[in-house]
Amino acid sequence: MKNEVKIGITVLLAIIVAIVGFRFMRDVPIFRQTLEVTAVFERGDGINRGSIVNMKGVKVGSVSSVNLTSDNMVRITMQLNEDLKIPDNSIALLTSLGIVEGKSIVLQLGDSDNYIEYGEEIEGNYVEGVTEVLGSKGEELAGDVSQSLSELNQFLRQLNATLDDDTRTSVDQTLKNADTTMKTIAETLDQNKQDIDQAISATSRTMMQLDTLTTDNRPRVDSLLASLEENVNELHKVRTELETASVNLNQILEKINSGEGTMGRLVNDPSLYNNLDQLSKDMGELVKGINEDPGRYLKHMSVIEIF
Repeated sequence: MKNEVKIGITVLLAIIVAIVGFRFMRDVPIFRQTLEVTAVFERGDGINRGSIVNMKGVKVGSVSSVNLTSDNMVRITMQLNEDLKIPDNSIALLTSLGIVEGKSIVLQLGDSDNYIEYGEEIEGNYVEGVTEVLGSKGEELAGDVSQSLSELNQFLRQLNATLDDDTRTSVDQTLKNADTTMKTIAETLDQNKQDIDQAISATSRTMMQLDTLTTDNRPRVDSLLASLEENVNELHKVRTELETASVNLNQILEKINSGEGTMGRLVNDPSLYNNLDQLSKDMGELVKGINEDPGRYLKHMSVIEIF
């Protein structure tokens, strides 16, 4: 074999090894095609070339490139298994699978009937992990914890200052008195246990007698309830009639206030009141004149006309 052939074979093998190694290092299948899909995220913290792409907990590909776009967004290119059918309304979530594990891409499948093709783009969302949330809230939580500890220390100091020797002695004496009282109550219960049992038995017998009495007088009770129900119905009817009468009375008062009818005119027209008042005065003067000088009013009348 000539040296040129040997060199050619060596170069060819080197190229093949380089291609295989390159695809292997990028976690790209060596002997089959892949489905290339891109997604744009607001940020790409923790994601690198070779990061895992999962779908329903199963690895379906890897990240092949992470680039920054002209509008300061992060474009991530993924190499997925060629036989995957991903709806075009699916979402790529950049998140963390755990506290220890790094970032990865999780595909959330949509419900569309149309599937993405090679090189197409799907929506991307960045989801903060547990450590990021704790980091963002760490200062706030630390401030709250520090304030709580400070308030607790202040309360303990106030409590310690309040509980002086005399107070502690008083508390101890109170606890001793309470313990003595509980012992006395226990001894009293033990001494009067028989009386308590008899009282409970008497109460039980009384309840049984009440139950029997109620059973024997059930017809009278039912009759009494029926009478009460009848009286309630009669009261309901009376209430209805009173409501009707009240409505009618309100209508009459409204008509009087508006000046309808004789009563309305009499109440609302002051001239009628004035005329009646004047007529009453005239009648009073007439009666007074007749009493004082009856001949004045009877001089023009003859006896025949009168009788």
